Amino acid sequence: MNLGPWMIYGANGYTGRLVVEQALRKGLQPVLAGRNEVQLRAMAKETGLEYRVFGLNNPAELDQGLRGIRAVLHCAGPFVHTYRPMVEACLRLGLDYLDITGELAVMEGLHRLDEQARSAGILLMPGTGFDVVPTDCLAWKLNATLPGADRLLLAFVNRGSRVSHGTLRSLLTRIGEPGAEREDGRLVPRPLGRLGAMIDFGSVQRFCMSIPWGDLYTAWTGTGIPHIVTMTAAKPWTFQLLRLQALFNPLLRNPLIRRMLVRWVDRRVWGPSPNELQEGQALVYGKIMHADGRMAEARLELPECYRLTAITAVGLVQALPTLRAQGRSGWLTPAAAMGPEWIGTLEGCRWVDKA
Repeated sequence: MNLGPWMIYGANGYTGRLVVEQALRKGLQPVLAGRNEVQLRAMAKETGLEYRVFGLNNPAELDQGLRGIRAVLHCAGPFVHTYRPMVEACLRLGLDYLDITGELAVMEGLHRLDEQARSAGILLMPGTGFDVVPTDCLAWKLNATLPGADRLLLAFVNRGSRVSHGTLRSLLTRIGEPGAEREDGRLVPRPLGRLGAMIDFGSVQRFCMSIPWGDLYTAWTGTGIPHIVTMTAAKPWTFQLLRLQALFNPLLRNPLIRRMLVRWVDRRVWGPSPNELQEGQALVYGKIMHADGRMAEARLELPECYRLTAITAVGLVQALPTLRAQGRSGWLTPAAAMGPEWIGTLEGCRWVDKA
């Protein structure tokens, strides 16, 4: 079964461009798409790829833009605003849907469409990048190591790099809002940074705090573990500042303040430099705990997170013919699609022995 024509929507964004470069390295010919004709035309001239310009607000325009396409890799955030029209078009037209989000609301919304996707015979695979491929694989590996465990902790750090424009814009859609944790199988709101701990990533130790990462949804659907906490490295002063979030969160939720922050990001932020992409490193840690006291840990060393996103997203697109031949459809997380060991087979990725 062939891959067929496929599209990168948001190809002109920071991460979208990295995905295009990775696709070309792998000999693939995606259709470039998005809303900025000037940037897309320049990319098409440089790469020799077809491009299409269309927005997401008009269903007829969207369906026309997707004509002849078999699968979409959605890279245009903030996904909480963009995923719904794209996935609804994929359901109408029978196209496989993949994206690179780690946003909880998007994960939850897509999971609710599982039955519709199965009826349409299409795949719904969010989180095909750093959000959440390595942590999803790690969660599945730990769950197989210690079946019946009821608690899972996942943590990560991205060293020697910085955040992209698109990531910051997505974060701004949730600024001032509470975090989340998985408790007794339920996703419950909890203050951002409620928990803090020193995490041993193997090569370094970093202070980490709790955040609402996509694995609160994907790891739960994949493993059934009822208690899940996700964490990222943070400066201790940031953790302490969050003790006061009840005071400043209402201000951050103000639409005027958010618009000011978005304008600042649009002017000042693009993403990691080429050197940071090559020299940066992402580290992931996981710990699973059983009610009887047993515990298991695992660690991963990975390329810089945006570079890894391009590697994993394109790798999952390449896997679509196999997944279709297996009759897979509906909601599917990366580890459910490829198995937990897949991450260790990718360029620059390796499992680290327990410290």
